[in-house]
Parts: sequence; C-alpha cells; structure tokens
Amino acid sequence: MNAAAGGASGLDAMMRARSVAVIGASSDAVKIGGKPVALMKEHFQGSIVPINPNRPEILGLKAAKSISELDDVPDLAVVAVGAKLAEGAIEECLQAGVRSIVLFSAGFGEIDEAGREAQERISATCRAAGARLLGPNSLGLINFHTGLYATFSAALDNVWPRKGTVGIASQSGAVGTYIMALAAEAGIGFSHFIATGNEADVDVADCIEWLAGDADTKVIVAYMEGCRDGERLKRALEAARRARKPVIAIKPGASEQGLAAVKSHTGSLAGSKQVFDAVLAAYGAWSAHTIEEAVDIALAASTGKLPSGEDAIIITPSGGVGIMMADACAEANIALPPLDATAAEEIRALLPLASTGNPVDTTAQVSNDIRLYGQVIDIVATRADVPILFIFMAHMGKTPSVTDVLKPMLREVAKNHPDRVMAIVTRAAADFRTEMTDAGFIVFEDPNRAVTAVSALTHFARHFARPARREDAGPATDQATLANAAADPASGAALLATLGIPDLPSRLAETADAAVASAGEVGWPVVLKIASPDIQHKTEVGGVILSIRDEPALRDAWARMMADVRRHAPDARISGATIAPMLTGGIETIVGSQNDPDFGPVVMFGLGGTMAEALKDVVFAPAPVDTEQAYEMIGAIRGSALFDGWRGAPPADREALAQAIVAVSRFAAANRDTVESLEVNPFVALPKGGTSLDMLFQLRNPG
Repeated sequence: MNAAAGGASGLDAMMRARSVAVIGASSDAVKIGGKPVALMKEHFQGSIVPINPNRPEILGLKAAKSISELDDVPDLAVVAVGAKLAEGAIEECLQAGVRSIVLFSAGFGEIDEAGREAQERISATCRAAGARLLGPNSLGLINFHTGLYATFSAALDNVWPRKGTVGIASQSGAVGTYIMALAAEAGIGFSHFIATGNEADVDVADCIEWLAGDADTKVIVAYMEGCRDGERLKRALEAARRARKPVIAIKPGASEQGLAAVKSHTGSLAGSKQVFDAVLAAYGAWSAHTIEEAVDIALAASTGKLPSGEDAIIITPSGGVGIMMADACAEANIALPPLDATAAEEIRALLPLASTGNPVDTTAQVSNDIRLYGQVIDIVATRADVPILFIFMAHMGKTPSVTDVLKPMLREVAKNHPDRVMAIVTRAAADFRTEMTDAGFIVFEDPNRAVTAVSALTHFARHFARPARREDAGPATDQATLANAAADPASGAALLATLGIPDLPSRLAETADAAVASAGEVGWPVVLKIASPDIQHKTEVGGVILSIRDEPALRDAWARMMADVRRHAPDARISGATIAPMLTGGIETIVGSQNDPDFGPVVMFGLGGTMAEALKDVVFAPAPVDTEQAYEMIGAIRGSALFDGWRGAPPADREALAQAIVAVSRFAAANRDTVESLEVNPFVALPKGGTSLDMLFQLRNPG
C-alpha cells in the first residue's frame, strides 16, 4: 500500500516529522506563517527551515528563498500562503521530493465550486506523487512528544497542554482545540492533535487508524461532521479496538443526504446520526453527546484502567447522593451487588449508625473523625470483590484539614488495588485532584458524570474482549429471485421462508369471488391486503382491512378497498388482493435492513406495526450481526420489557426474534450490491416462534 492509497499509510513522516519547512514563514509570531515557526523554534526536537523569498532570516532562523534550494528534503512542509499561491507551492514541494504536506490555506472546497475544483487538482497532484496532504483549511497538527507544532492555533496562547496519551483527530480545528483546551484544564495530557480540515486526502478515519498504531497514544478522541468512506472508518475503529485503545467520538447533526428517496419505514427512520452511532457502538467506540462527556470519558480512559466487570459499590456520607448515584448506575447498567457480610460487620464496628447496603452510607458521623471514612474506603476496597468503586466526598476535596488526613490513606488504597477503577466525586482543589489522579483515581465533581464516564469504560472493556466481527454473510441471492420478491407478495413470502422467517398462509385473489374461496381455504376471520408493486405502505391508501368474519363482510371490504386504493393511488398497478388468516396476540415488531450511503447494509429492530414511525423505538447495527448481537439489539429498545410479559401477557420468544434479526442482517450483507432495503413489518413475536405479516422489498436497481 503506497502513500496515495490512503489510510494510515505514509502518515509516519507527517506525524513524526524530524525536519520541517514552513512555506510562507513570517517574522510576526502572531500570523499564520509566524506562529508555527515561533512554536517549533522553542519546542521542536528536529530541524526547522522558514521559507520566504523576501527575508534572509525569520525569527532568528536562517530562511531559504525556496524549498527547491534546500540540500536536504524535509520530512514535512507546512504551506501557509494564500489560496492562489497554494497550488504552485505544493507543486514545488512535490518536485523537491517532499511527501508530507500540511495546507493551512482556506478558500477551497468550503467556499465555492472553483475552490472545490482547485482542491481536487491539489489532491490529484499529491496522490499522483504518492504524497499525503493534511487540509486544505486545516489548523494543522501537533506532536506533543517531539514538540512538532505545525499549527497556528490561538488556543495555545492561553492553555499549554502537557504531553500524555490522548490523541485528538478533528475535522474542525476550532472544535478540536476547544476539546483540547477543556481536556487540558481537566488535567489530561496529549500525544497528538490533528485537524483534518477539508480532508482532500487525510481524513479522521486515517488519523484514528494511525493513532491506533502509535505507541504514544492510548486514548483517541474524534470529532467528525461527516464520513467520506464508511468502510475505511470501520477498519480504523477495528484497528483501535484490536489495540485496546478507547475511541470517543462526537458526531453532530443528522444528514438527510440520500434518505429523501428512501420509501420504506427503515429508510425514513435510518437518519445518518443513528446509523453512525450504531457503527461506533458495533466497533467498540463510544458516541459522546457533548464535549463535556467526551472530556470526562477521555479523563477516565487515560488512567489506562478498564474494569473487569460491571459491578460497583458506592461509598458516601450522604444518603441523598447515594440514591442519585444508584439511579445513574441503574440507567447505565452498572450493577450494585450487596456488600460483603464481613465488610459490613467491620464497618458497623467502626460506625454503628452506618447503612451497610449498597450504597454504603456512613452518614455524617465520619465528620467527627475523618480517618474513619478512610478506613471504610479501605475495608470496602479490601473485602468487596467488585471492579468499580465510587467514592463521594462532597466538599472534602477542598478542605485541607481533611485532605491532609485522607490523601495518604487513599494513596495506600490505590497502591493495594492497582487494577480497580475508583472514581472520587468531590469539589476538588487543584493539588488534591492532581495527587489523586497521579495515584490512579478518577476525580469528578458531578456524581452522574462520574457514572457515565465509568459506564463508558465498561463498554470499552466489553468490546475489547470480543473477537473481531465476522463479515461473511454467505452467498448472494440470484437476481431473478430478488426481482420476483420485489414484484410479487407470494414470491416475497417464499424468499422470507428461505431465510427462516415464517409467514401466515395466504392466497392471491384477482376477484371478490376468488377472495371468498380463498378465505374458506385459509380459515375465517381473515385479513385483506391490496397486492400492488407500486404501493409500499398499504394502510396509507386504505389497502388493509382486518378481522373480516364472513362472506358478506369480505365482499363489502373488497369493494371498499378497491375504491379507496384507486382514489388514493390512481396510477398503481393492482394485481388483486391477498387473503390471510387474522392473527391475534403477540407483539408487533419491525425487522428491516437498509443500504446506508456511507456504511453499507445496516439491520434495524424495534417496535413495529403501523406505529413504527411514530414510536421510533428502534436500534441499528451494521450487518451482518450474530445471535449475541441480535439479543443485545432486542434488549436495547425502550420497550424491551414487553418481551418479558407485560400485565399478564405471556413472554415473547426472544430466540425467534434474534433468529429473524440475524437472518435479515445476513441477507442484507450478502446482497449489498443489489438490495436497497428489506422490511418485515410487522414481524409478530409470539410466545413460541414468530411470523411475518407483511414485507416491503426494494432493489437498488429495479428493472
């Protein structure tokens, strides 16, 4: 794989450059061409050459008139000239042998069509030369471990991040540096900062893949407004997962591109943000809803600890906070098992009024002798066999007389339990926060934020332990079978049957007389549904009539339905109507697939029927999924409790649901080049088994 092939290839020379030329260098350290020179002169461990045809010296460094006159080809060229001069500057770099370029210049694809064309020319020129390009419209990059400050960011004027293990890759320089500044103020150290800008070549996925292989990076934070290549992003996320490096991603907005023409329920529900989040989750990444959440999780992950399970104990001097944290744990699926009996006995010996459940509530009696609180923490840490401890300390972290007593006790606890994830929740003075962080604790001020961050750690641990996703979905279905299934309900039902998804017996009738005869064959009462390749949502045109109990009612229903359909869809081709037995009971769900424009086939599951779009209680996953992932999808919807039996109803067959989800996902993945969508709605989950009542099937290239 050469540099022009994309991905992480060729990025070492850029991210670990040992020599840099700045084209358009300025003697004004505030200007775009001056700031990187000033920063690197002070901090860069390699060599830097300013390029300026009008000045022999820039900020005390000898300058060259042109990059072509340099004796040694620099690893990296930073281009800080106007857009009109950028193409020429890049061509000169390539002719000199430079193969890594950072392009600060704006005025390209983000402006107008002419700018987009210029950007494409630059991209093509770099690609042909086997060079990697970061930008245009990029804020640049920083390698904190080598002092490579190839950036003009003003954020560095008021915050100076320390080196550490968190790498940031962001499409937006402003958002990326804001995340960096907030994270730095929270005590996080960084390996790299990369702003990809217009992504004419290097994109965030490339950066994630490169950071996954970088020894200095242990945690990755990514900000993405869009995705050019879904498969490459999935490959990058999988590389990070295999390397056991948490990825925390922020994806704002929900693009409607490509979804306007989608006519099935699945497509109308599959907003790109939902699919994006599903892909992140499937590959072990965490989708953060806010910058604050992303910073919190990066802080927690930067300790390098991941819990071995999802059980926790809460220690608090406040019953109220204990209740709040217990609620947050329940929502985050963090279990709170009972406290070990020996531990409970030892705590009550110290504090007779303490509640030794979980949360462990010492009550305010510890304020009389704060050492007792430290002893309780030690008892729980020593006796309780749980991987997570939450320790609420209220105002203690800002009370020197208290922290002077607790700090040595807490350090000893951390030393004796180095693998345990322990979060302290307190208003913290800077020195206390720093000392506790260095000891191995995670320090937060808000209880719920602490629980969310630790919940993300359990997510990472769970996914890192899994084997790589299996993408093999089996053979594709032949084109003739697909075409028949899209045009004919009976053929569609037959296709579902080959996937292991049963359907109720039905008959296609062309006349009311034939419908009456068919009803006698399948058994009363019956359902009447319009049969037309041009009508996808039958209920919207009056094309479904339920609970027809006898011949007169069926004849009346036939006449009414045909009149309604012709009124609502006068141009639709109608081949008759299907007659099927009326099913009662069960839970209506929707099982579907959609070929997402960015990520390819995704499978969807949720509560279905005619209310599917109104409820929007659905989850997505990239196809194919296995049985374990299908069960997780069933448990992830808000209404999952319905499947356990609700108000006296029998439980639904989750195994049958999981099998249907797996079957649809494998079909979608195997036929990704030909099938646009498949929707089984409703798929009725019964106490034993399940059945399809209707389906909608669309080809990518119909006809």
